[in-house]
Amino acid sequence: MFDGLLFGFIDNGVLAICALLGIDLDKKFAGQGINGALYGALFGNALSDGIGAILDFGWLITFNIVVGCLVVIPLVYIYTRFFRK
Repeated sequence: MFDGLLFGFIDNGVLAICALLGIDLDKKFAGQGINGALYGALFGNALSDGIGAILDFGWLITFNIVVGCLVVIPLVYIYTRFFRK
């Protein structure tokens, strides 16, 4: 009945902590916290997916999952830097 509850809690918990830390860091550098939340969530997602994947899939698939998550970050940067008004 509660299968996956711990995984979901850790997954979103790590994501939320990284997003909040990103907001605080962005504000320390005179930002509004928006970019910090975005990039904190992106890195937090890679970290939390990596933690979950290592428990289920082993090192090689975990590496591929984390790299797949991290590849999105430069694409988001390009979009927010050059295409967003």
